Amino acid sequence: MACYYVPRRSMLGFDSSDSSSEYEDTDEESSSEESDGLGEATYLTSKHSVGTSFQIGQTTVNIVAGDIVHQPVDVIVNSANPNLDLTQGRASSSLLAAAGPRIQRECQQNYPRGLRPGEIAVTSGGNLRCTAIYHGVLTRYSSQRDEKLLSDLVSECLDQADTDGYHSIAFPPFGTGYLSYPTPRVADIMLECIEDFTSRTLTTVYIVIYSQESSCFQDFLNAASKCSSSAPLQSVGWSAGRSHPPIASGSGGSASSVRIGAINVRVVIGALNQISADVLAHCAPKDLQLSSGALSRVLLNDAGPGLQHELSSVARNGINYGSVVTTQGHNLKCKYVLHGSLPKWGTSSPDPLKCLEQFVSGCLETANFNSMRSIAFPTLGIGALGYPTKAAVQGMVQSIKRFAHKHQAFLTDISIVVFSGSGDCATVQYELSKELGISMGASGSISHYPPPSSSSQGTSRTVAGGSINRIPVNVVVGSLSNQNVDVIVNSVGQDLAMTSGSCSAIVAAAGPNLAKELLQNNTSLPYGKVAVTKGYNLKCAEVFHGALLPWYSKGAGNTNQPDIVLEEFVYKCLEKAMSKGHKTIAFPALGAGNLKFPLNVAAACMVAGIVKFSKKYSIAEVRIVLYGGSPDLRQLEKEYKDEISHPGRKVNPVGHPVPHKQSHQYAEPLRGSQDWFSWKYREELRTPKYWTKYTYRNTLKDWNLDVRTHFHSLQPVDQVVSNSIAAALKSTMGMKTIKSIQRVENVDLFQKYAEECQRLFRKAYVEGNFVPLDKIKSSQGPVKVMKRLDPSMTQHTYPEINEYYFFHGTNAQHVDAICSQGLDSRLANSGRLGSGVYGAEVASKSAGYVGPNSKGECPMFLIRMCLGDVYLTGQGGAFKRPPNKTNSSKGGGTQQDLYDSVVANGGSFSDREFVVYDRNQAYPEYLIWYK
Repeated sequence: MACYYVPRRSMLGFDSSDSSSEYEDTDEESSSEESDGLGEATYLTSKHSVGTSFQIGQTTVNIVAGDIVHQPVDVIVNSANPNLDLTQGRASSSLLAAAGPRIQRECQQNYPRGLRPGEIAVTSGGNLRCTAIYHGVLTRYSSQRDEKLLSDLVSECLDQADTDGYHSIAFPPFGTGYLSYPTPRVADIMLECIEDFTSRTLTTVYIVIYSQESSCFQDFLNAASKCSSSAPLQSVGWSAGRSHPPIASGSGGSASSVRIGAINVRVVIGALNQISADVLAHCAPKDLQLSSGALSRVLLNDAGPGLQHELSSVARNGINYGSVVTTQGHNLKCKYVLHGSLPKWGTSSPDPLKCLEQFVSGCLETANFNSMRSIAFPTLGIGALGYPTKAAVQGMVQSIKRFAHKHQAFLTDISIVVFSGSGDCATVQYELSKELGISMGASGSISHYPPPSSSSQGTSRTVAGGSINRIPVNVVVGSLSNQNVDVIVNSVGQDLAMTSGSCSAIVAAAGPNLAKELLQNNTSLPYGKVAVTKGYNLKCAEVFHGALLPWYSKGAGNTNQPDIVLEEFVYKCLEKAMSKGHKTIAFPALGAGNLKFPLNVAAACMVAGIVKFSKKYSIAEVRIVLYGGSPDLRQLEKEYKDEISHPGRKVNPVGHPVPHKQSHQYAEPLRGSQDWFSWKYREELRTPKYWTKYTYRNTLKDWNLDVRTHFHSLQPVDQVVSNSIAAALKSTMGMKTIKSIQRVENVDLFQKYAEECQRLFRKAYVEGNFVPLDKIKSSQGPVKVMKRLDPSMTQHTYPEINEYYFFHGTNAQHVDAICSQGLDSRLANSGRLGSGVYGAEVASKSAGYVGPNSKGECPMFLIRMCLGDVYLTGQGGAFKRPPNKTNSSKGGGTQQDLYDSVVANGGSFSDREFVVYDRNQAYPEYLIWYK
């Protein structure tokens, strides 16, 4: 077998002491019990944990007194602080000591901005036996509003574990320590969340109470007794050596996994890119160019361009069928990816089935050789390669059985992932379950899909329905590419990139001619425009394609705001469908995925587009298709139910319903909180409070009705401001004579600048807090001029969006134009970082660009710049806009998730340079004349 093996230690990236620590404390008694396979459940008395088990809804809940790090689960949940500093707090520091420093490094690398309350971070289990750790953040308890945050966080952990295909999860009693949540309420809330939870794979939940907290333990027992439909199942104890909870016989349902030798093999319904495992196996094109193939594109999109770069360097000439190439996991939820390629079914040489078995065996051997514990496979060969389902399933399962019977394996978990969006999902699941010997009984089915039949192929589950002005509107969960309608709507990139999940599935199902037609007739798509192609192999006559803006985008040129573009796009699709004689149309949940709209805003915009259309025209059916593998599925279902029940209801841009009368007199939330970013985004824009001609009493819009465009006024500054600016300038330029310092008051320019700041407040609300400039890795620290200015000046800036003062030198002949029209890169030569507006943190740097007037006096501006999400570089480049965040190449790229500014930081630069590429991100506030 020709396989590319990576040496064990280099693949793992830690020394032998790290490796042995994961396995040297295996419990011998537990290991001998597990060798019995799927026999009766055995509960062992343990020094680590004792507790009581309840059946609550679909879930077995174990209330445990013990140490959470010893629990035999797939996932451990940790209560962390917003900075994800695991050295802080009793629970986090204990977990860090047991799991090892690797999980702290993962937090820092993958979540450099930390988390907002209610969010979770996912890391590996480190040295623990669990596969993953979910780190969640709560606020300190102050009111019942915090209880809603707790409920959302518990539900998010359950949903994430279920999406990731895990079977068991362990929670601490969230918030009952330092955060001061009342223990009885916490117990009630956590158990209610579990009771309401609907699972496909997650069957067992542990709530682990520190053994000395007896009153907390009793509160949870009481809450569990109220929620449970029967008496406690039994008192339990279990060994820390067991890697998974025992599978109980007679539990009222069939197991969703089976043990083959010492290996647990499970069938997971979902998507491979959403699975957390040490290793993902991946069937790629033979040339290993991941831009081809639906699954390859999805993995590449999630992993980032580094995956393709590494793969190209490791195997630049492609790969032989059946062989294995190893890369890092990059941004995927795994440590490593094993890539291979298979021939199409019907190829005479090499034999397709032998290649499939060779690839599976090679992946298992490689993962085991490198001490990996878990691996996830897609259903290989099924789909575009044309392998018969039964043959492909038998080949995979037989290869796993041969491996399991041959080895004393490090590898203990194998997941086979059946893509939930596939039309033959039910058939594949049925064949896998039959081959593995897993029962598919009604009460124990491993997912909600029925066994295959002529009527079950590609079925959709309707979750909401109604009528909007006599137009039937239905919301279904299923595969968009399998809808039998006249028109399917497809969301693509403006550059016609087709890498998103639903888009790649549509392209794969339609066949190559769809993409070919789209690219032949369009070089790019203006935002909101509708492009039309035939449906080809899809069950529709035509596909309508369109590009939409991400939620926090500022737009482009004359483009409207993202929510307006989405609403208009829906309207245009309906109008075009009607004009072409079509009767039925299916949309995805536009905006709710990579575009990162708040879910209620996305739903409201789509329904608003339908409402607008329905006032003039009619159509037989509008269908909105929700992806079954979405981690936000339950929330999406709720939002669309609400919107269809109340069509035409409006929401404001941060997703809160707008009452008919809205007061603007409300208190400012805690600065830096999520509510504060929302409040700053909604805030009515006014001039700064220290302006003297255009005062704070009027809004900027009111002032701009009274002042002609481009008019500016130069106002004197007080002595504190004058001394502060003079000192900052002279600190690097010596004893210059300051002739004057004036404040530029231009309400037209300042409104544009303030709107840019609000865009960044909105982006921070959606994406999370920006990393402060001085906290970015390799940054040379805070902006120097900010240290030298008086606090009475700097208190009006917002470091939360990286807003600072900078110096900007210019020629005397440009001063009036800058004061009236703003900083314009067209008036200057392109710098080392391309064509943008430049700022400097020391006046001596800007002085090199100054040109004096006829009196020999030199002008310099002190400007305000909002940098937002900062990209650091030590090299020059001809940037025309900031780079995109998944491909930070010079000149940006084609994706929408862009940085907001570029900062030259070390490398070939002796002084830092700060550049924005939208002139409205800078405001020339103070004009200094010196000699």
